[in-house]
Amino acid sequence: MARIVFTVLWVAVLVLVNRSLHDTVWAQYLATFLLGGLYALALSKVGILRAGSRSEGSK
Repeated sequence: MARIVFTVLWVAVLVLVNRSLHDTVWAQYLATFLLGGLYALALSKVGILRAGSRSEGSK
């Protein structure tokens, strides 16, 4: 559930950033790339957002 909430909030941030950079296409691409990388990093490093973090310990 935390992953879904985090994803929805992240999409809202991405949309707001892209709307604020409306006239500069290169900045939109750069912001999308950077925010996508930060999203992937957050999903892999934050314990509550990692998929299967509880089941990995029981194997």
